[in-house]
Order: sequence, then C-alpha cells, then structure tokens
Amino acid sequence: MPDFTKRVAKAAGASLGPGESIRKSLAGQPPGSLTRGMNEKFNVEYGIVRGRKEKARHAEEAVGLGAAIPPRNVYLTLTERRLLVHTMSKVGKVEDLVAEYDYRQIADVRFEKTRLDGGVLELTFRDDTGVDFLITQRQKPDVFVAVWEDHRG
Repeated sequence: MPDFTKRVAKAAGASLGPGESIRKSLAGQPPGSLTRGMNEKFNVEYGIVRGRKEKARHAEEAVGLGAAIPPRNVYLTLTERRLLVHTMSKVGKVEDLVAEYDYRQIADVRFEKTRLDGGVLELTFRDDTGVDFLITQRQKPDVFVAVWEDHRG
C-alpha cells in the first residue's frame, strides 16, 4: 500500500490555500463497502471488535457535519489547517473535493486497530456526529492521528 500523500498533493494542489501544504493522506473505505469479508463486516458494523454496542457510523447514515462525506472510497488529507476529503475513482485516482473541515470543526480523530492489517479511523465532529473509515495499517494511520493532534487548535 503506497503512501497517498504525494498522490493527493500532485492531483489536488488546487484545493490548497496560500502557504498550505499536505501533511498526511489516507485512503478510507466506508464500513459498509462490499470488499470486506463477512466476518469483518459483522464485527465492525455491530461494534463487537470496537467494544461498542452501537453500529459503526456509516457515511450514508451521516448527519450534521459528516453528511458531506459520500458513502464511497475517499482520500482523507490533513494540512496545517484543515481536513480535506476527495473522492476516489475505481482505479484509485484523486477526484473531486467533496468536503473540507477546519480543525475547529473536528472534535476527535482516533484509530482503533480491529484486525492485523488495519482498523477503523473514527472522525468525530464538534456537533457530536461522526463518520468511520476502514484503513489499512500499512498506510500508517497512527501518523495521521499524530499530525492531527500536532496541528489542532
């Protein structure tokens, strides 16, 4: 799994403001995607691995700030000031900027390892809504979380 930071920087440079640069990008997959195995689907959707009783937060069910994120594969990108969300084509190309969030709109970013090769990245917004994404461990989601923690206000 490549580091997507360079790919997003090359394709989405127009999304950046003056003096803004990309710190880390991840390819995120919604919890309801068809490419997962049935066992993983059961565990993540019903919170067994996550230790929660509520269902995982799907983008298709999102309300509030998270509603702008479509229920499909996306690139999640952190800059010094914002979280950018770009759609991803079926072959992995960076497409449209569909959502952007100032760090003041984000309450928490956490990664919870739920399997050997990955886990769930949880985005929680200040309006108490959120969206979850499946992320592979090889993308270094812990670095993504560290970048957010270093730059949040």
